[in-house]
Order: sequence, then structure tokens, then C-alpha cells
Amino acid sequence: MKSLFRTFLLIFFSAAILNATPKKFLFDAAHYQTAGNADWVIDEDNHVPGRYPTPAQSTITSTTPETYWTGAISSWGIALVKLGHQVETLPAGTAITYGTSNAQDLQNYDVFIVDEPNSPFTASERNAIISFVQHGGGLLLISDHTDADRNGDGWDAVAVWDDLFRNNSYAQYVFGFKVDSNNITETTSNIRTGWQSNVILNGPQGAVSQLAYHNGATFTLYPSINSSVQGLIWRSSSSQGNSNVMCVSSTYGTGRVFGIGDSSPQDDGTGSSGHTLYSSWLTEVNGDHAKLHLNACLWLAKITGVTNISENILPADYSLSQNYPNPFNPSTTIKFNIAKNSFVSIKIFDVLGNEVASLVNENLSAGTYSVNWNASDFASGVYYYRMNAGGFSGTKQMILTK
Repeated sequence: MKSLFRTFLLIFFSAAILNATPKKFLFDAAHYQTAGNADWVIDEDNHVPGRYPTPAQSTITSTTPETYWTGAISSWGIALVKLGHQVETLPAGTAITYGTSNAQDLQNYDVFIVDEPNSPFTASERNAIISFVQHGGGLLLISDHTDADRNGDGWDAVAVWDDLFRNNSYAQYVFGFKVDSNNITETTSNIRTGWQSNVILNGPQGAVSQLAYHNGATFTLYPSINSSVQGLIWRSSSSQGNSNVMCVSSTYGTGRVFGIGDSSPQDDGTGSSGHTLYSSWLTEVNGDHAKLHLNACLWLAKITGVTNISENILPADYSLSQNYPNPFNPSTTIKFNIAKNSFVSIKIFDVLGNEVASLVNENLSAGTYSVNWNASDFASGVYYYRMNAGGFSGTKQMILTK
């Protein structure tokens, strides 16, 4: 019965995703994502990535193969279209902007995906990317190992991202992490404790249990700069601390950020001729790479995670409501009010006071919100949930009955 119920939940949530308002995803191809042996685009014709992939995404059906488009990450783009969303490419020679009349200005998109940039962003582009996130956009950034200079201009992806993090008009490392100058290859199952309640690691596209790097870089976290930063996956031999992180998430302003340090996990192995490709999207580690990236996309687009259920009526005070239903099995909803723009934390604890899940860990605008806790993988018993925001702290009890 338990497996049948989980299957029902997966079908239910997948249907909800398909029926959600379509989101717009922009893939960067303006920073030499096809330089040298690289091929980090969703589609290209005659080795040139255009704004709109061809054949038209309107002709994609549930059975369309990844070879419908030509690019090493075509499977990723096609998978998003199958979920009901729209994808575009930022072609070479097109500047990254925010808040302009540019047809491909970032304000026209929900998520910006940059897979292994091989040339630096300009000063205005660096500020545009950070401003996009600050005002609610989702950024999915992918690095690669040090010295992976595909176009011979002296810049590898590690240096490109470090330049953005350090040289901008906001502050250094505003997202709370940096890319390390290293080169590792390994498969790890060192997944964040409490992964069951993390919608990136355990979302509508499935649970993530492994990640494989084929020459990639790790991350170092700076929670003292941005307290929302979280490691999601670490090297096999590492503690779950601020170093040796292979996959990371954070928030900034009202936007969200997801980072991974290798460009191999996204590769479906079906790009243009002459490129070095890795068949890793679905065929490696039981398809966990596809699950990870698609769950991250849905989180970045604010389809999953905390939901604002009342944007027009602003609450006068902070408050935390009793979960409903209670008792529950296996999921329950928690509503809460935010009186002003605040950093909000909602965590789950067992009766011994051990933190078992983190439901909210980000900056939120004033409003009324809800967040769901799916406790399918937790034992029956009494749990407590605690909210901290803007000087407010509240704790309530709930009961999981299986």
C-alpha cells in the first residue's frame, strides 16, 4: 500500500506540474558554450545556436526523443517542454541585460541557465545577472574543472564565475558560495541529511541519491555572507560542512540560485559532431542527473517550494499557523504570515530536538505563505516545527500517524 500511495503522489504532483502556468527558461549560448570540444546548448543548426530551437517546440510530444534537437543538453530542453514550459537560447553576440527593452532581457524569463561559460561576463552583464536574482529570478549556474579553457582566451568557467562573484556592484559572494580551483572525478552518495524534505533532492521528478563528476570543481560555502546557502551533495569522504560541496542552493533577494560544478551530468551524448560528449543525463546513476536538474528548474521557477498564497493582502503581524491536517499521513501543510520582507527559516525537529528537515530557508516578501512537508520516509510520532523571521519565533507540535 505504501508504494502504491507514493506512486499516486508522484502522479499527482507530476500532473500539477504539467498544469502549472508555463515558465520561461533561457539557456545561455553567448559565452562560448560551443567553443572547442564543448557543446552545452539545447539546439544548434550548422553549429550555430539560434534563439528558438528547431523543429519548433510546439511540435514536441510525450514521445519525442532528445535527438529531435541537436545539442548535448537537448534532452534537458525537451524535458522542460514536455513539462509544459518554454525554452529559448541566448545566441552568441547577444548581451545579458536586466530591466531594458531588449527582447531577451532577463526580466522576460523565469530562469536563466548558464552551462560552463568560456568567456567572461561584462561588468553590466554581471550586475544584470545578480539584479535578475535579487528581483525574483532563478539562476542555474554550472562550472567545470580548472584549466578547462575551451576557446583559448585565458578564461575557464571557474574564473568566469569567480569574476562574477567578486566583481560586481553588490557585494562579494552575494550568493554565499564560490567555485574552487580544482579538478575531481568521482561518484558520490553523500546527499544532504534531511534530503526527503528538500524539493531539489526529492521533488516531482524523483529522488536523487547519487551524483557523478567527470572532471569538475567543488564549491566552498560562506553562510556568514548569505545564511540561506545550503550544500546539497558533497564528496564521498567529506563531512557535510562548508567545503567539498558538489551541488549547492541559495537565495538572494526574492530569487533563487542552484549551482553544480561539472558540465558532464547534463550531457545526453547526442550533440554535434566533433564535440567531446558524455552520455550522463539519463544513462548514469539511474537517471539521477535528470531528476536533479529538473527538480532544480522547478524550484528555481518557484513551482515547488514555499508558495505565496496571498500577495495582495499584506498581514499586519508575523504568525505561524497550526499545520493541517493534524494528525497527518504522510503530508501536511503549514501556513505562515510575513509582515515585512524578511529572511525566513522553518525547520522540523523530532522529540529529541534533532533537526530532521528544513522547509524554508530564504528571503521572502511580505505576504501569506504555505509550505508542504511530505513525511513519507519518516517514522510515526510527534514532531515540532519552528519558524524564525524578522525577530519573530514560533514553535508548534504536529503528529505523524502511519
